[in-house]
Amino acid sequence: MAGKRVTMAEVAKEAGVSIKTVSNAINGVGNVLPKTQKKVDAAVAKLGYRIDTAARYLKTRRHQTIGFAISGFDSPFYTQLLEGMIDEATARGYSVTISTYNQLKGGAEELIREAPYSNADGWIVYASHPLSNEGEVLEGDYPIVQCGNYTAFGKADLITLDNRGSYRETTQLLIDRGCRRIAALCAPEGITRDTYHRQDAVRGAAVIDRLEGYIDALRGNGLPVDWSLIPDGRRWTMAGGASAVNDLLAAGEGDRPDAILCYNDSAALGALYQLQLRGVSVPGNVQVIGFDNIAESRYSSPSLTTVDPMWKDYAKLCVTRLLARINGDDSPYATIALHPRLVERDSTRR
Repeated sequence: MAGKRVTMAEVAKEAGVSIKTVSNAINGVGNVLPKTQKKVDAAVAKLGYRIDTAARYLKTRRHQTIGFAISGFDSPFYTQLLEGMIDEATARGYSVTISTYNQLKGGAEELIREAPYSNADGWIVYASHPLSNEGEVLEGDYPIVQCGNYTAFGKADLITLDNRGSYRETTQLLIDRGCRRIAALCAPEGITRDTYHRQDAVRGAAVIDRLEGYIDALRGNGLPVDWSLIPDGRRWTMAGGASAVNDLLAAGEGDRPDAILCYNDSAALGALYQLQLRGVSVPGNVQVIGFDNIAESRYSSPSLTTVDPMWKDYAKLCVTRLLARINGDDSPYATIALHPRLVERDSTRR
C-alpha cells in the first residue's frame, strides 16, 4: 500500500518556517535566505516530500519544466551545455526536457512551431542553421530563447559567442609567438578561395565567424591568406580533423603549418592523433589549439590548449533569460555575446 503523501504543512513544521516560505523555496521564487533554503531542503529530504505536479499545474498553469532543443548529440559541447542548463534550472525549481530536431522534416522551425503544445513553459533552442523568413517562426507570445551562432532577427533573446573576436585574438597570439604558417580547420563545406565572398547561405555560422577572425589577424599583420592551409569539405569531428592534417602534411616540408587552429576540440583531438601517427612533434614542430574546452581536452597527450566558451555562464544566461520571459518580462529582445577565454595547456609553447 502506498504511504500517505507528505504535505507542505508538514515540511513547514519540520523546517520551522511558514507554508508560504516552503512554497517559495521549493518553487525558486521570492527572497528565501540561503540558511532558510537549507532548512527547507533538509526537511524535504527527511520527510520524502514530493511535489504534486498535477495540482501545481491546475493552480499556476505552470509545468515548472523548460525545454532544450538541439539538432543532435554529435558534439561534446552540447552535453556540457545541457549539464549546465540542468544545474541552473534545478536550482530554480525547474526540470529540463530535451528534444533533438535533426529527425524532423522542418528541423528547428518545426520544433518551435510545436513547442507551445508541449509540457514545457518555454524552450531554449540551439539553432544549427539559419531560420527562414527572417525568423518568422519566433513571432508569438510563447517564450523561446535562441542560442548558437545564427541571428534571431530581433524576434527572441539570442545567447551567442564572440566567435570572430576570439579567433582573431587566438590567431594573433600564435603570430606574436613567431608562427607564420597557421592552418585553420574551420572552413565550412563549399567555402574556398573562390567562394569565400559568396557565403550568404552560411552567414552568421560559427565556422564563418571563426574563419573571418583568423583572416582578420593575418591581414592585420600583413600575412597572406594561404588557402592551402584552410582545408574545407569536412565535418569538424575527430575523423575530419585527422583527415585535414593528413592532407596538410602531404605538402612539402617548407609548406607545412607551424600551428593549427581547430573549429572545435573534437577536430583538434583528431589532429593531435594524426600528427603523432606521422611522427610530428607537438608543440615542438606544430602547435595545436582547439575550441570548446570539453573535458577530454585536459587528458589528451599532450593536453590540449583550447578556447573556453564559458559554457556554465552560457547555460546560466540561457536559463535565466528564458525564466524571465516565462515570468512576464516583456523588455526588448537582447543579443548577448559572451567572450571566450584561452586555456593554455601543453599543445602550445609559452
